[in-house]
Amino acid sequence: MKAWLVYTLARLGIFAAALVVLFVVGLPWYWATIGAALVGLLVSYIALPRLRDQVTTSLATRRVRPDHDADADFEDDFVDAEDTDAPAVRPVSDAERHAERRDHPAAD
Repeated sequence: MKAWLVYTLARLGIFAAALVVLFVVGLPWYWATIGAALVGLLVSYIALPRLRDQVTTSLATRRVRPDHDADADFEDDFVDAEDTDAPAVRPVSDAERHAERRDHPAAD
């Protein structure tokens, strides 16, 4: 069974059990629901860390990461320029790069 489904069912079970207990105690439905949500949150946080880790791991492995990221390249250039002692041309912002390309188009 998928980890996210097991985790969701476990959290719903904890919520339902807390809701029943609070109804039996005699709280009105709105206070019982709020209390069950809080109890369910706390208990699932303490009692289900292994399931939560499995869910996050499965989601992370499904996520496709791009090989090339323009923002990361800009940050890398900036950090590399700061790390060297030699004077280097500092990278400019994306807005300045676009303005430079607009003012001086490359000859093809």
